[in-house]
Amino acid sequence: MTPRTARSICAALMAAGVAISAAACGGSSSSSGAGTSKNAAATGTLNVWIRGAGDSPKAYQKIFDAFTAQTGIKVSIGKATLTDFETALTAAASAHQLPDVVIDDAAQMGNFVSQGIVLPIDKTKFTGADQLTDQAWASATDLKGQTYAVPFSAQANVLLVRKDWLDKLGLQPPKTWDDLAKVAQAFTTQDPDGDGKNDTYGLAVPGSTSRGYTSWFWSSFLYSAGGDYLKANAGKFTATLNTPQAVSSAQFLEDQVCKNKDVQPSALGDDTTAANKAFQTGVAGMYLTGPYAYATMDATAVKGKYIAIAPPTGPTGTAGTLAEGTDIFTMADSKQDEVTKLEEFMVTPAAQKIGMTAIPSATVVRLPVNKTVDASVVHGNDPRWQLAQQVYATSGHYEYDNAPNWTQLRQKMSDDLNKLLSSCGSVQTGLDSMNSDVASLLKQQGVG
Repeated sequence: MTPRTARSICAALMAAGVAISAAACGGSSSSSGAGTSKNAAATGTLNVWIRGAGDSPKAYQKIFDAFTAQTGIKVSIGKATLTDFETALTAAASAHQLPDVVIDDAAQMGNFVSQGIVLPIDKTKFTGADQLTDQAWASATDLKGQTYAVPFSAQANVLLVRKDWLDKLGLQPPKTWDDLAKVAQAFTTQDPDGDGKNDTYGLAVPGSTSRGYTSWFWSSFLYSAGGDYLKANAGKFTATLNTPQAVSSAQFLEDQVCKNKDVQPSALGDDTTAANKAFQTGVAGMYLTGPYAYATMDATAVKGKYIAIAPPTGPTGTAGTLAEGTDIFTMADSKQDEVTKLEEFMVTPAAQKIGMTAIPSATVVRLPVNKTVDASVVHGNDPRWQLAQQVYATSGHYEYDNAPNWTQLRQKMSDDLNKLLSSCGSVQTGLDSMNSDVASLLKQQGVG
């Protein structure tokens, strides 16, 4: 069996959810297929796959057109979808038909490295590396310090709040969890839209287990409580999901769902599309989400009726919120030299600005990773973008994208948390069980 065949089989098993360690796959960072592509000097049209839909491919095409005009190197979008994207990529790896470049969530890095389908990035030879923020580069670096992707876009969750509802009820924007609970309860019980019906709720929650949304949404509360999912030390991880901080954050969320009942009724089955709709249609009056939602919300009836504020602080005054990114991955056997030129172009100020404004309905660059670009200025001095950039810099907290398979861990935590919230059970008991489950998975992945 060749190493590549072994990796393909392991990739298929991991994609199918079969428990198999990264080490067994030969997929630790040190044996991940890192190195130089055998096709490094090849030329021709670059095949790029993008996890995105709607108008996003149009925005990326604008960037690629500018790159082609500058370099003469053509770029073709081979696939662009949100549905089963990683499954399709795994199938392409098994068929030895990987694209040259993949643009995907930063959270996929560890998974791709474990499968041995991406090449490392040599920052010392990457033109413009010093213009990218250290925070963004850190999110693309594994436990041993090897960088496996080029950061392209960043974001951090902010809180959208219906200003017209606050004004009608004589309330102030929430600054703490206590404030948040009070406003949520008022939005649920005091008819803020004035239609005489009991049909509004405080908080829009994407609580579905799909793609790990339950855990994804919880993370901002976990960080602002001073908690965390894991603790990294000497190349290993320890699960920290049953600490007092984690328990308090899960208890707060359970209180909103079970005791106060101030989230939309379908919350535990809703993905982000459904949660967006709950806010856009006046079902819920607050929504913790990324700044990419500005364009989506401004295209609906809530335009001009909501404000964006920093996420409320936790019980000890800690400011924390989920930070995420979109990365550019150099795939194994790619036309590596030309791919590097594309990657270097995509993080220039010019390309970052194209990604922020060329297609208003698709801001594929949410917050620029290039520290010379001011998001607020690019968006016409819109203070919402200044807020988002400030929140990202001061309290943004990435998930553990460098775990061998963070997707698997997040999915398990989401399943466990959704089960806890659905049953309104003991939070301490639920998180003790979750911590044990995650500890077992970390051992299976070779980092526990």
